[in-house]
Amino acid sequence: MSLSGVNPDIDDAAIPARPEPDAVSGRRRSIPGLPLPLAGTLIFAGIRVLSVVIAAFLLGHGEYRLRHWSLVRWMRSSDGGHYYAIAAHGYTYPAGQLAHASVFSWFPGYPAVIDSIAWLPGVTIVGAGLLVTAVAGLAAAWGLTTLGLKLTADPRISLLMVAVWAVAPSSTVLTMLYAEALFCALAIWALVALVSGRWLTAGGLTLLAGTVRSTAVALILAVCAAALIAVVQVVRARQPIWRWWRPVAAVLVAPLGLLGYLGYVALATHRLDGWFWVERHTCHMVFDWGVSLLRVARGTLLDAPSVSQVLVVGALVAVVLLMLWSLTEPIPVYLHVYTIVVVVLALFTSANWISSKPRFVLPAVLLALPVARLLAPLKTSVLVPLIVVLTAATTWFGLYLAVIARWAP
Repeated sequence: MSLSGVNPDIDDAAIPARPEPDAVSGRRRSIPGLPLPLAGTLIFAGIRVLSVVIAAFLLGHGEYRLRHWSLVRWMRSSDGGHYYAIAAHGYTYPAGQLAHASVFSWFPGYPAVIDSIAWLPGVTIVGAGLLVTAVAGLAAAWGLTTLGLKLTADPRISLLMVAVWAVAPSSTVLTMLYAEALFCALAIWALVALVSGRWLTAGGLTLLAGTVRSTAVALILAVCAAALIAVVQVVRARQPIWRWWRPVAAVLVAPLGLLGYLGYVALATHRLDGWFWVERHTCHMVFDWGVSLLRVARGTLLDAPSVSQVLVVGALVAVVLLMLWSLTEPIPVYLHVYTIVVVVLALFTSANWISSKPRFVLPAVLLALPVARLLAPLKTSVLVPLIVVLTAATTWFGLYLAVIARWAP
């Protein structure tokens, strides 16, 4: 695949997909009788079920049992409480008290989907939220397997990408009342659409992602980078203008979801910079070029750090190394743009919510690609126990932060 990886001639019409080499040779079905994306989805589901079982076991033993946390309480803790409140009551806060406007930090897409399900008889808000998370996670796994196959034409690497992503630090939020699963599903399928040259689909999915998390900025920039490459190709080939209207349309559509919510917050707070003001003054989140994170990392190395600090800083160091490693992958430039921006947004903002930073990196799913490529030669008899151990470790990591350290994952 070329570094640009774009084709301005492909649109959202029903065009047969270009078959990958392994698909042609009959290797697309890595598990007999199962399409590869379904196999990846089942691997993800198995990891998530195992994670929940491990969490339930831990919560009933030792220090966890003394904290009296149920499995449901853990699943709806931290950000889950905010999404629950928005789904139940909308964006309400005492009139004229901007200090209580922190509710606007949480985007409306996820609670809106929850609210659209919770009205059904017998369905609670928590139940609806966990259902949305579960379905979105499965959709993300299906999409990531598809994306991996398009990029590598290797079924084994594609499946391992899903497994590596599913056991990433803070991956426990993929079974909690959090918006990450929904955002990742939209982002992954938008990237699949970009790689496939389906510009309008990519723009529409990016629009939706912009209503779920501010990380959609990375997706918007990826769409812009891909469109720029496509337009340059058309201009150089001196093709008629109608050949590149779809990439341009995708660029125009992609930011509308994010801009729409920012505009809504601006109106609600009577401030043009409303959302950024809320982030800065009520959540204490600013873009500081990583200064505060470096300060925390220095303290972790030189002072007497807590277990939580060591775990989180270690995970973030791994993220930086993985990002640099991922740049060696021969994938389209716009996919590198997406990965880099996700990591930069996570690491270059205030460190007061440092425990959430591994979660902020979860959408950078292509960080799993070099790891998957490294693991691919190993035998399945080695990979399965390894993934089980990593599932237990990351489940403990997420549970420890939330229950023992009382840090938001």
